[in-house]
Amino acid sequence: MIKIIPWFIIGVFFFPLLPPVMGNSQIHINFLTLLIGLIFIFRFRNNIKTNNIVVLGVYFLLFQLLLFFSFYFGLKHESLGLTSILSTLRPLMLFVVYLSTVEICRRYDFFYKPCFNYIVAISFFYLIFELFFLKYSYNLVTLLYKRDFRPELFFVGTTFFGTSYYSGYSFYCIFLLSFVNLYNKRNLTSKAITCFAFLLVLSSLSKTMILCLFISTYLMLLVYVRSYVVKLSLISVLPLAILSLFLFQTEISTFLSDSGIPALSSIKTLLYDSSNSGSLNARSSQIFDAFELGQSYSLLFGAGLGQDASIESLPAVYLYRYGTLGLMLFYTCNLLLLLYSSRKLFFSKKEHFAISFSLWIWVATLPITQLSGVMIEQSKMAVVSALMVGYLLKEYNKLESNYV
Repeated sequence: MIKIIPWFIIGVFFFPLLPPVMGNSQIHINFLTLLIGLIFIFRFRNNIKTNNIVVLGVYFLLFQLLLFFSFYFGLKHESLGLTSILSTLRPLMLFVVYLSTVEICRRYDFFYKPCFNYIVAISFFYLIFELFFLKYSYNLVTLLYKRDFRPELFFVGTTFFGTSYYSGYSFYCIFLLSFVNLYNKRNLTSKAITCFAFLLVLSSLSKTMILCLFISTYLMLLVYVRSYVVKLSLISVLPLAILSLFLFQTEISTFLSDSGIPALSSIKTLLYDSSNSGSLNARSSQIFDAFELGQSYSLLFGAGLGQDASIESLPAVYLYRYGTLGLMLFYTCNLLLLLYSSRKLFFSKKEHFAISFSLWIWVATLPITQLSGVMIEQSKMAVVSALMVGYLLKEYNKLESNYV
């Protein structure tokens, strides 16, 4: 069974989105991951860790109960159909995906294996092809991944995920995992893979992902460099850089605007012109609209499934779908995960420091990354998120064997 795990990860990562057929929907990916998850759970059924069942079961059961209440209040204004029933069981389906992936993580360290490097390298070269040679294979790329009805996405890296922030989030997680080999091996291959992952996130031009990328890169540099002089320099550079952003605002803004590089323009918008950012304003508006709609039906339990609502940001989606109780539950669990990851980082052995540190950064930046969308619940991103949770829950300091 271990031998097919890399193919499962590769298969999910590169599976076609088929936009001409599916449009914006990725429901076929959801069914694929659910089916594979059920197969793995059936195969592992005699050796599934009880703690994983309890932790994940309690989390998703609470959201399932909240969604039942929200579904009841949504009956007054939402249409019903087969997809409504499936959406009502979303937490249950996510439980299957997360539990199976977490169990896979107990048996397989994805980031140490060759398939990790293959995925990043293939993704990087596909990105170059997607951005600079699209005209030579437009029909193939738009058939498999690129949405031809979203021309604004033609100039950003969406790779195998459909939207810029989906791609940015997925490769942000990959970037964090790449730090493990970079920190432990420090060879040319690990450096190249980390650089590829960095550029894959940057090419998405997602402002939230770029912000998290810069935060994580700075923190990684602090622990990666061994010279205390360089460490002190990095620490002193941060306040100077922040001060320069204010003192030389006009010069920096002009340089970023006139560069002609989309990534730098996104950074300029993030730093100096966030009030005129269409995506940021739209997501802020979604949160307020979801709150007001929740007041009309049930502020505590939500206003329905939100299938027809144009909402993406996690705070907006959770306010609509799970109510204030659901949003509070998410941030409470996020805080508990942060405390848990901090404890693991503090007590980790030297050989496990890098993975513990990467996972701590992922948890710490999770509220920021989910401002773009509920990636922890959606399609391929749910599997990527489950990988991060799986390695977070994995007991590296204990010998685990005879799993399969």
